[in-house]
Amino acid sequence: MGHLAGKEELLKQLQKRLHQNPVGLPEHTSVYEILSILFNEQEAEIGSKFPFGAVNIDELQKGFGMGKDELEPILNGMIKKGLVITTKKDGKTRYLLSPGMTGFFEFTFMRTNESLPMKKLAELMHIYRNTPEFIKEFASPGTSRGKAYVYSGVLPKIRSEVLRFDEAAEHIKMAGRGSLAKCYCRHEAWHLGKNCSAPIDDICMTLGNASDFVVEQGFARRASVEELLGILKKAEDLGLVHIGDNVQDQTTFICNCCGCCCGFLEGITKHHLKHAVTTTNYIAKLDPEACNGCEICVDHCQIKAIKMEGDYPVVDGESCIGCGVCANFCPTEAMKMVEREKKVIPPKTYKELMIRLMKEKGRM
Repeated sequence: MGHLAGKEELLKQLQKRLHQNPVGLPEHTSVYEILSILFNEQEAEIGSKFPFGAVNIDELQKGFGMGKDELEPILNGMIKKGLVITTKKDGKTRYLLSPGMTGFFEFTFMRTNESLPMKKLAELMHIYRNTPEFIKEFASPGTSRGKAYVYSGVLPKIRSEVLRFDEAAEHIKMAGRGSLAKCYCRHEAWHLGKNCSAPIDDICMTLGNASDFVVEQGFARRASVEELLGILKKAEDLGLVHIGDNVQDQTTFICNCCGCCCGFLEGITKHHLKHAVTTTNYIAKLDPEACNGCEICVDHCQIKAIKMEGDYPVVDGESCIGCGVCANFCPTEAMKMVEREKKVIPPKTYKELMIRLMKEKGRM
């Protein structure tokens, strides 16, 4: 590889490359500071020239003009930091440059890394995630990166249509394996002294093939389907919202989110973007005859979509994401989840989701 350019110029090139992802990293002073901490000069140069999609080592050697003995140690260092993701195809390792979100922002706080200035990174990432530039990128109108999943226990026993992709438990069962890790959002908030009482450890899930990488690299620990379903129930007992990939099949993650710390829900609670998370095909509806006016549903709604008007709670139909938290805690079963009149059909797979995001942002 040729003589390294100045790191400042390399970081600009790296930012431009990362901004070409389906969820990019817009230019801002704080993002350059984040990249300068996470990437050394060699890694920044590799990242700035990384091909799109998953590629094998031979393709990378050819593209970078480097021998395997020189390239592999750099890649391995990037993999350990979550800057490069590996997958397997036909028994061979393939390499993919990790996006910022969801990607190495989360990986950084999925484990405790004493070699990094975690408090400084928490401050910088918090600043960056709340810039107008990133908010526009992450929560732009159109296809959302994430969607809410509904609590299975609050669904009507008789349904006109079974929409399995709305249920978090179904995604776990379909994946067949997964892992548990720290909540990135609350771990970041903890470093800032702003986290709520919801759990940080062993609460967020990675599923299927995606879980293999995070387990191998120590970002998460392996968990059985039975344990994952148990954690899902624990999250529901705490009133957390299930959010995962905005897909029908093969979701890669399920986070259990609070309205105060979660990056997804902040789009609604802090930035008032009702489209920040795709809804389920259900919506909360009150049976006033069964309601005792206790306000428990109001207290538990993570996005404050329920307010009291007189003696009864009223659901903001435009804001409700159909998560089922309110119905789960209603002591009289007055709050029920009913099917929406207009169905919400997400992209079928992760690949289709990424293609749709790229097209909407004019990047392909």
